[in-house]
Amino acid sequence: MEKKNLIKVIYFFFTIVVLLLSYIYANFDQVKNLMDENNDIVFSNLMFDHAELVTNIFSGDGYYQYRYGVKYYLTKLPFLPLIISFLASISKNLYFIYFIKNLVFFSIIFFSLNFFCKVSNKNKIFFASLLTCLFIIPHNLHVLLNITFADTIVASLLPSLFLLLVTKNQNKYFFISLIIFALYLTKTSMFFLCVTLPFIIIFLEKDNKRKILPILGLLLAISIWGVFGVVKTGTFSFGSKILSVSSEGMTIALNKNFHKFYPEKSVDLIEYSKPDKKEYNNEWEIYDYYKKINSIYLENNLDRYIKDTFIKIKVILFNIQRDSSFPDNKGNFSNPIKISFLINKIFFNLSIIISIIVFLKNFKKLRSIKLEIYLLSIISLNSFPLIIGWATAKHLTGMTLVSIIYIFIKLSEKKFIKTI
Repeated sequence: MEKKNLIKVIYFFFTIVVLLLSYIYANFDQVKNLMDENNDIVFSNLMFDHAELVTNIFSGDGYYQYRYGVKYYLTKLPFLPLIISFLASISKNLYFIYFIKNLVFFSIIFFSLNFFCKVSNKNKIFFASLLTCLFIIPHNLHVLLNITFADTIVASLLPSLFLLLVTKNQNKYFFISLIIFALYLTKTSMFFLCVTLPFIIIFLEKDNKRKILPILGLLLAISIWGVFGVVKTGTFSFGSKILSVSSEGMTIALNKNFHKFYPEKSVDLIEYSKPDKKEYNNEWEIYDYYKKINSIYLENNLDRYIKDTFIKIKVILFNIQRDSSFPDNKGNFSNPIKISFLINKIFFNLSIIISIIVFLKNFKKLRSIKLEIYLLSIISLNSFPLIIGWATAKHLTGMTLVSIIYIFIKLSEKKFIKTI
């Protein structure tokens, strides 16, 4: 069978698997509360501050929600809320939303991997093995299938981005620019990666006019969200002000009790100061309220924050227990060892160790180790904001999938042992 026809057959069965997985996942107890008796999505049950926002978008009222009696426009980056509301505008059937969302993003991974294999002359065994490994680990599959948190988008796009980066083909830059555009508008933890990676590409890649496309994709994303901020709030939303709730989020990390909760207990349980509804007129005034609280905390508790930083690094590298738990009916917290986490950490740390060894042995020939530079860039630039704030297992899924891809690529190299 010709390769083109074989890929079509594989993709057909891949689509069926995605359909079945989406159906099964939508019926899990933890997800089923999103569905009413007609199998339609219940917007009010969406988590992570998406409920009111998606409801307003869907009803045509606009992109906003209320907090502390104040109208907020910049609580969430728009990519995931717009996807949910767009799919719901076609059909509110939750099975439909899950299937289409997952088919689209799983397909991005599928065709990015196929593109890499085709250009790099990897055989169908490599393709099938890596594709299976990307989806077979239960925790990673859970994050990929979900629709309620933005990490599901990151977990799909980050490995696709890595595959495209390490593919030797001039046509990759257009797709890289699209992914950077989407990632920037998906999650704030992608900020440093998105604003830095296009310049790494300019430096590493050979002379090619198309390599400027990722910068254009980044500038377009910055402009769209920034101008939206100006129009709605009078402030260009960028950097530390990319969201007006960022200072409130940091108040959780900048809390004397943070280490007593993190990582075993959910940081949502941490109590912190709330603004008086009568004193503030807009979201930026509340942003400044929390910014002032954070500054005072750092002045008086810098040593505690530094200690908490080491806890977060330890979690990113080594935590294999369930994190962010809520108490059961008896007030007890359960943090069992998760096999998925153990497997993920093996891949994650092994990729870091191997890439650093290869990098140190070849740092004078940077263009010969683009694979390692892209891997270390993605991991470091993704980890940095998580160390500033905090990281849970779902935040690390995208990086873990990138690490799995890296290990597979290295193992497929004939001179792998010699390179380390």
